[in-house]
Amino acid sequence: MTQFIAVANRKGGVGKSTVSVMLAYAFSVWSNKRVLLLDLDPQSNSSLILVGGEGWLETKQKSRNVAAYLEDRLYSIEQTKIHDYITRGAGDVERDDGSRPDLSLVAGSLDFEDMQDELITHYSRGATPFKQAKLKCAEHFRAALSYARPNADLIIMDCAPGLSHATAAALRLADKVIVPFRPDAVSEFAVDRIAQIIEGKTDPSKVWSIPQLERRYICLANYVRPVGRDALYVDTIATNHPMLATRLPLMPEIADAFDYLGEPQTLDEKYGPAIGPLRSLHQELTTLLQI
Repeated sequence: MTQFIAVANRKGGVGKSTVSVMLAYAFSVWSNKRVLLLDLDPQSNSSLILVGGEGWLETKQKSRNVAAYLEDRLYSIEQTKIHDYITRGAGDVERDDGSRPDLSLVAGSLDFEDMQDELITHYSRGATPFKQAKLKCAEHFRAALSYARPNADLIIMDCAPGLSHATAAALRLADKVIVPFRPDAVSEFAVDRIAQIIEGKTDPSKVWSIPQLERRYICLANYVRPVGRDALYVDTIATNHPMLATRLPLMPEIADAFDYLGEPQTLDEKYGPAIGPLRSLHQELTTLLQI
């Protein structure tokens, strides 16, 4: 059964793309799963990590990215298939035995924000109320993303900061939402807000009334420093929100793994000393998601 996992936070700079790619690598290599990453962020950082700048430009030139897919679904006379927009063999990692994992990508696009505005305009034609047009737009995204289901065992959706129509659709579609955050004072409010959106509640207290094990999201502390107030902020957020025990430390090796080298390497080679936190994250989520 295919699972949809969204990686989301309305706050930018929390490592959503870094975490999305780490999960894609871990589950395709160590769990031997067919993994598809949907890059829903116009910044396209996940795409740049997985196929490099040249590969990402090629997806634009060939109109094989998420913006082209959604536009074609809107205007094409023939039925548009998402598999025509998937880049196979993404990433620059291999298993220890030299085999390549089954990792694919629907690349992000700088045109994605314009595409979302175009959808709103399309559904606002005539006397259609704006609120109804927004609902139709969100449903267009949800349906389009759901068609990816036959192409993978695990579909990871890297969401943009803020709350775009695509992100709203991804949050509705997701079986589980991973919420990475930086341990700082601002993140307390950001996590409260994304939790309300995920659970469909009007204020944080109504979210907190839901038992933590029954919530659709779980938080992941990222960029954690060994000294300072970081541990205090993590513990404070964990008071009201479900939290993974794994904490991703602030390490240059995790940042360096952002670079696409082209030549396949093992995860140990790519992440170096950061392989420990990656293994811990994989093991914990394997249990949580029953993968």
